[in-house]
Amino acid sequence: MFQSYALFPHLTVAENVAFGLRARSVPKSDIAPKVNEALQLGRMRDFADRPVSALSGGQQQRVAVARALVVDPVLLLLDEPFSALDRKLRETMQVELKSLLRDRGMTAIFVTHDQEEAMGVSDRIAVMNAGRIEQFATPSELYARPRSSFVMDFVGLSTRLRGRVQKTDGTTMQIETANGLVLAQGTLGVGSDVTVGIRPELISPGAGENTISVTLADAMVLGAKTQLHGVSHTDDRLLCEIPGIQTTLTRGQDVTFGWSVKDTLVYEAHR
Repeated sequence: MFQSYALFPHLTVAENVAFGLRARSVPKSDIAPKVNEALQLGRMRDFADRPVSALSGGQQQRVAVARALVVDPVLLLLDEPFSALDRKLRETMQVELKSLLRDRGMTAIFVTHDQEEAMGVSDRIAVMNAGRIEQFATPSELYARPRSSFVMDFVGLSTRLRGRVQKTDGTTMQIETANGLVLAQGTLGVGSDVTVGIRPELISPGAGENTISVTLADAMVLGAKTQLHGVSHTDDRLLCEIPGIQTTLTRGQDVTFGWSVKDTLVYEAHR
């Protein structure tokens, strides 16, 4: 399924869906029932006789899905199929397409640069870096335990601190950062330059096993959550997400970010 849908403008919706069947020399008597079934799956049956040029972006996307599914492919390749849609329609189509693929027991490779989209539609995700697979895992594993700092940065947001291991007892490391000392589980040796990462929703303003003091650069209300951005005078990224609308914290205010040791991710820094 192409990113641009690649529908034939001179054909109707039904004729576009039937194209693959005709190209495979499917008997004419079998084409109409298959086309009707595919259009029904995409809720486009009432548009069968319309030209595709008269359809909205979301409707054209459904036609492209129907055309891809009607030939019962062993493997379906989708190349950024939602990139031309607005956000609300894109989210709706993600749910619909995932449901369709599961109902038909079909395997699909979904290519996208949108991390949230990949997390939402996939059973397993391959994160690629410079042509190589950096990590191949379930969405939950990929997010909670990224294998490298690249994956952590690429998938979702995180607070990111540069530091150096000062002490270790073989299981727990004490790491010095520009914002204070941080404890983390791991076995890197003393003197190792590291990158520390914490998912922002695992941080809260106030006490914790680990704490750093920050000055707020901004408190952004994003509907169901509020993002707190700390001022950084280094390459560090200081980010905390709290549920709900938070209006008591303002720019310039000093805040303590706190989180647990077990939620602290550590990667050896590449020089």
